[in-house]
Amino acid sequence: MAALALSALAGCQPGSGPRPVPSVPQIGADLNCGSGDHGYEDAQAGWGFCYPATWRYTERAQSSVDPTGLDLTFDITYAPPTPEPCASSRPPGSSPCPGDFAFMIVSTYERGTSSDLAGWLSTNLKTTAPLQPIQWGNAQEAGRFQDGRRIALTPHHVVIMELHSGLLDLEDEMGSRLATWKFSF
Repeated sequence: MAALALSALAGCQPGSGPRPVPSVPQIGADLNCGSGDHGYEDAQAGWGFCYPATWRYTERAQSSVDPTGLDLTFDITYAPPTPEPCASSRPPGSSPCPGDFAFMIVSTYERGTSSDLAGWLSTNLKTTAPLQPIQWGNAQEAGRFQDGRRIALTPHHVVIMELHSGLLDLEDEMGSRLATWKFSF
């Protein structure tokens, strides 16, 4: 009996074999996030991205009818691990302060039979608004509206990202991470 107990104990020692692989997929595990970033993926929406590890967010989902899709909203707060006080009158562009917030909406729509963004926009949003072409992850085609929203055409969806910066500068943070986005096929 003692030999069996020692054998069981030896099997539980650190470094005694390969690490177990999680049985549940890790959110954002297949994203290429840089040091200090976390990954977020939504399998239903068909996309994922990297974001700063200092963010905390509350996510809400709501379906949309015309065009058919899903809107995910993120209430984002800057929450560093060791908060430091910030000056009440800080200069523009200074680093964020604990509690700074912003709001992001990522809408995912059915692509349908549209072969390009211009066709999808004309059919679904009844607009021919000009787009500035951009690179956005592995999107087939992407652009930026004059109002700052970004739009991507993926094999199955059209994704629109709308950033509403409060005291936290989402344009800088998310704009610099566009290459981390992964759209599912």
